[in-house]
Amino acid sequence: MVKVLIRGISEQKLARIDRIVNQLNQNSSKKISRNQFLREQIEQIPINFQNQNEDSQTSLLIQKQNKLLQENLLGLNVLAKYFISGDVNDTERALNLLDSLSEDTAKEDD
Repeated sequence: MVKVLIRGISEQKLARIDRIVNQLNQNSSKKISRNQFLREQIEQIPINFQNQNEDSQTSLLIQKQNKLLQENLLGLNVLAKYFISGDVNDTERALNLLDSLSEDTAKEDD
């Protein structure tokens, strides 16, 4: 196991860390030291970083899905307007729009 020495931490920060450790010890039957607490926090850094990266990727996917959903809703509103009008030209436009949307969806899936 590698030793990690940390220098230059203010007394104020150490006091805050000690308060956190004391709070954790009040609610636990297993008492921990400042050293144990800091070791656990340091060991969590890579895991938290990985989780943050995964959350960012998930967030981007959700944003993309929301954009596609908004576009689909707009398209459905236009289609409904065309079909409800009852005009032959509007019905033809609606069918063309449906074909276009189907082609766009197929391209995005590839």
